[in-house]
Amino acid sequence: MIRSLFDSRRKRGFFVLQLLCSLLFQQSTWLWTVFSWPVLMDMLLFSLIYAFVIQVFFADIFDRNAVERVQQTLTLPMALPLVRERVWQELQARYGRRARVQGEGHFEVRTACSFKSWGESLSVDLAEAGGAATQVHLCSQPRFPLTLIDWGKNRANVESMVRALTQK
Repeated sequence: MIRSLFDSRRKRGFFVLQLLCSLLFQQSTWLWTVFSWPVLMDMLLFSLIYAFVIQVFFADIFDRNAVERVQQTLTLPMALPLVRERVWQELQARYGRRARVQGEGHFEVRTACSFKSWGESLSVDLAEAGGAATQVHLCSQPRFPLTLIDWGKNRANVESMVRALTQK
């Protein structure tokens, strides 16, 4: 169980952050007292216990909602111009003016901030897959690079686009 608390770089970083914050908070209060080694050892021990308890509490949240770059590729049995028009219409319907055409077969969307995230970057790449088929590559990732938890927003962005494109 303890190994799963520290199995990713992000979890270890979060633990160190909690430990440092706890030590800094205690250090500011400790400056107003007389120095003694037992008090210092108590501070260190309390900080370790506090950081470990917080890590246990947040480990499950990190496992379920950790930030990940979600990618998915699907092949639609339609010609490239039809798929391009369909993707553009869907992006306009969902995101409005935030949708941008970056090239012949590349679309970019920067979603707005919400209570769950600072926004995401969604990209759609189109390529011919031979014959009358088109390959669609969807990728969603957080806009803010220091995002720790995305609460499933990236996966939801990609899944909703896949549902919309395969539905019609």
